[in-house]
Amino acid sequence: MQAKYRVVRGEFHRHSEVSGDGGNDGSLLEQWRYMLDAAYMDWVGCCDHDNGGGREYTWWITQKLTDVFYTPGKFVPMFSYERSVPYPEGHRNVVFAKRGIRTLPRLPRTDETPAVRAPDTLMLYKYLKRFNGIVASHTSGTNMGTDWRDNDPLTEPVVEIYQGDRQNYEMPGAPRSNNADDSIGGWRPKGFVNLALDMGYKLAFQASSDHISTHMSYCNIVASSLTRESLLEAFQKRHVYGSTDNILAEFTSGPNLMGDAFSTSKPPDFKVKLTGTAPFAKVTVIKDGKSVYSSQPGKANVEFGWRDASPAAGKQSYYYVRGEQQDGEVVWVSPMWITYTGK
Repeated sequence: MQAKYRVVRGEFHRHSEVSGDGGNDGSLLEQWRYMLDAAYMDWVGCCDHDNGGGREYTWWITQKLTDVFYTPGKFVPMFSYERSVPYPEGHRNVVFAKRGIRTLPRLPRTDETPAVRAPDTLMLYKYLKRFNGIVASHTSGTNMGTDWRDNDPLTEPVVEIYQGDRQNYEMPGAPRSNNADDSIGGWRPKGFVNLALDMGYKLAFQASSDHISTHMSYCNIVASSLTRESLLEAFQKRHVYGSTDNILAEFTSGPNLMGDAFSTSKPPDFKVKLTGTAPFAKVTVIKDGKSVYSSQPGKANVEFGWRDASPAAGKQSYYYVRGEQQDGEVVWVSPMWITYTGK
């Protein structure tokens, strides 16, 4: 029987005055008002820096409000915080489904060169395994980003590909992407997400806001139900995609969907369905960092099939979809990782 899913819209990178740099973001309660009343989100992680620098009261009030606003089946807040370690290790946003987990202290940061495994990041992965959490790197192409020296596929299954407060870190030249002359927060080209994908990392895409920005970055989860446990499971399966507007996306290959990794004896065959908020100017299928198919639909509802006619036997390739609307809004549909066996 085919599994049934629903798309739930939210994000897990907002700040309030609880953060040391959150003076322009408003109070913690104002963030909840935005998420519930203005943005009308299905889920959220209110993600201040270490829940207020790890202070007892701000950690407690953040935990408490996350439960106060929990309405099973309607609105699901997750327990989250931002852990800010400068480049080359990187800022990351942590998400848990369980209350009461303390923020994690720091170990000394590694140097930019040589590129060695970072003890602090490895400690973070162990902590996440212990308490069943996930984490996502953000603004990876900036001084807050990373050179991708570390990854753990079980605990870091997603990346913040786009941030409403700043830019897109998908690849050079992509829509809304930073560059050497225009990079908010510093220029670190080793942090582009396509480099991590080329290294074999399996990262789904999500978009979140960080500071100030509203109604322009969404983490859309393809989940079986609207519960904390279901949302965490969807993260772990990489059934997630990012967008700058309320864009619906389906990306499947047989019974598999975005985020899945699998093998096939037949050339990979895909179905794409996008429901936009404006006509799409361009839709692109990307394989291993290169455009392999594009169209200019000129309509808001787009549906098509595409087959890879030249897969390499024995090689694992990643495929994802980018949709660009005529009004400039964008959707990044997370990859599938497919090994063509040729048999």
